[in-house]
Amino acid sequence: MSDKECLKIVLSEIEKKLNWEDASLWKESDYIKLTKMISESASISISPHTLKRLFGKIKYKDQYNPQQATKDALSIFLGYSNWDDFVADQKKNTLHSVPDEKKITTKDRKKKINFNFYLIVILVGIFSVAGFYWFGNHTITKSSYQFVMKDSVGQVPFTVPIHYDLSKVNSDSLYVDFNFEHPYLGKQIVKLPKADSTINFTYQIPGFYYIKLKNGRDTLCKRKVLVESKNWNSYFVPESKLGKFWLDTEIPQLQKSDGNLYFSPQYLSTKGFNTTKVYYLMHRLFKEFKIDGDNFELETRFKSGKSLGGITCYDFIIRLVCQSNTHYLNLMEEGCSQFASLKFGDFLKDGATENMSKFKMTLDTWNTLKITVKNKNVLIFLNGEIIGQGNYQQPTGAIVGIVNLSKGSGRVDYIRIKDLKTAVEFREDFD
Repeated sequence: MSDKECLKIVLSEIEKKLNWEDASLWKESDYIKLTKMISESASISISPHTLKRLFGKIKYKDQYNPQQATKDALSIFLGYSNWDDFVADQKKNTLHSVPDEKKITTKDRKKKINFNFYLIVILVGIFSVAGFYWFGNHTITKSSYQFVMKDSVGQVPFTVPIHYDLSKVNSDSLYVDFNFEHPYLGKQIVKLPKADSTINFTYQIPGFYYIKLKNGRDTLCKRKVLVESKNWNSYFVPESKLGKFWLDTEIPQLQKSDGNLYFSPQYLSTKGFNTTKVYYLMHRLFKEFKIDGDNFELETRFKSGKSLGGITCYDFIIRLVCQSNTHYLNLMEEGCSQFASLKFGDFLKDGATENMSKFKMTLDTWNTLKITVKNKNVLIFLNGEIIGQGNYQQPTGAIVGIVNLSKGSGRVDYIRIKDLKTAVEFREDFD
């Protein structure tokens, strides 16, 4: 099964999930709405323009084949871990190929019609009885199972024990999704044996995770897990593997600090990382900051550019992971605003379809970024100038993670976040 065939299927499945009118009748507001829904689900920004190309609203000579991140986002929206997971599932479910219609004779066609008619009659009967039996006797309610997680916050490595009782549930498709994709072992999903009552899972990467009890593709319940960092964790990520990192790509911390969060290309090379190709550095810190994600002020000072290692279209990305959503901002060097983006709750802007030329940083000199969010109203300052503002509706909960990415070896001088209501403050000067 080719990528083009899988892309048709994923788009068809999205139409079914939305249950809107036919995609050919969608309006601009529908594409904007879907953009926000996918972004909230996958934390990956897709522009309405891209969705129009995918669903055929904008016509091209050849079928549009989007970049990997777009296909990942579409797949995550459907409940998969990424595009590869979706493709693997489609290949697994493809049991036989469709026959060549040109080789089917008129006689064969009549036989096929008669056979299909009787087959449909039989199947309707079977499914009617099965449907009555299933929905009448096998509805899974909250009272029919127990799924208890005693611990939800712990420092990495953190083993989460789950106690469950599924003895009253009539299903053989129950499993637990630990919301973690191992770069080598794949998505961490375990089928739950009814005979047992406890299952344990160890998180070795700090982060904020949703553990889900699922019946098939339906989520019965979910629990939150915060795996806290001992300190900042930094990872070397080649551009071809963006989003995938593991213990073997973690960068050993420098014994001496110059007051910045920074790893030079020379230092990375001594640790066995290939800096001759395009790469990103990812820095992560997860903990209970006790700061409201809807009322805070963030300030950070950073530098990026050729002198620090990297390649054209340098960027600076900061994400604030909250309990119910993720804020993010992607700044670019001048001339590369197509790749700039931001998301605060349901407030979303994408450089592919909007003018984000103000979201530019200066290269090889220090930039100061300030973000103020007050009662879900957002103001963004860069080097003292307002570059963006907006508001969102849905609350995001407390901040539990800071993630910073830069193409090449960017440098961060400090990060400060202050709760505007309680005055609780987080300060990191990297001294």
